[in-house]
Amino acid sequence: MPFCPKCGYEYRDGISVCPDCNEYLVSSLPEEKETKPDMEDYRDWKPLAQLTSLQYAEMVIDVLHSKDIPAVMISGTGHFGHTGQFGPSSFRPVEGAYVIFVPGEYAEDADHEAEIILGETWAKSRIKNTK
Repeated sequence: MPFCPKCGYEYRDGISVCPDCNEYLVSSLPEEKETKPDMEDYRDWKPLAQLTSLQYAEMVIDVLHSKDIPAVMISGTGHFGHTGQFGPSSFRPVEGAYVIFVPGEYAEDADHEAEIILGETWAKSRIKNTK
């Protein structure tokens, strides 16, 4: 059975191009790459920046993951939000904080990638002494 080298989907014989990816099918897929280390393998996590926008924080996390840089976001917003009550204020992060953390060994690369994306916003949000 042929396989798409991009999405990995298996097709029946007689089909030569993946209709989703527009890639020529191959007779077998390459062996899977080495798995990424588990987040628990890292001990020295460092905070890089404190962002006020969830969208910016998620954007940075997505880009760092696409570059194989382990990263997590910690939000100051709890279940009941900033004031402990339901309502519009429930969606405001405590002290405006979405903090991006990466293992210390990735801090410099992560900081560089995030600055490319967010520019001055990242520079203003950067937590001092983590570079």
